[in-house]
Amino acid sequence: MSKGKALGLAAVFVIIILGAGFFYLGFSTNLLANDTYYTKIDNAHAAENDSTGDVIHLKSSEPFVYQLHAANEDGHEIEASFGAAHELRQDAYLKLNLEPLRGVVHWEEVSPEDLPSKAADILD
Repeated sequence: MSKGKALGLAAVFVIIILGAGFFYLGFSTNLLANDTYYTKIDNAHAAENDSTGDVIHLKSSEPFVYQLHAANEDGHEIEASFGAAHELRQDAYLKLNLEPLRGVVHWEEVSPEDLPSKAADILD
């Protein structure tokens, strides 16, 4: 085997090992995992998505855009932005599904009893 082929083969093995290590680290520390957060609706933090050119929210094409405080089951807090087709019920609790880079991809209303205790303490 020539020296060039040996170096090329070694480089391929290094790339494979580094790639496998990245995915293992990512999945074991939830860097690539989806996340679930909970929020409480406050219609004072809703904005109408205006298509006339005044204020356009690029993250959602829905008529209403919410920017709300949210918490997960561990008590980690974030500001979440998502759209809705109509104004949501005041003081309703939502379960938000988040994906890396995309943000909130799905939400649904849940009862207060369905909230994890740390998230409930933060939201109330």
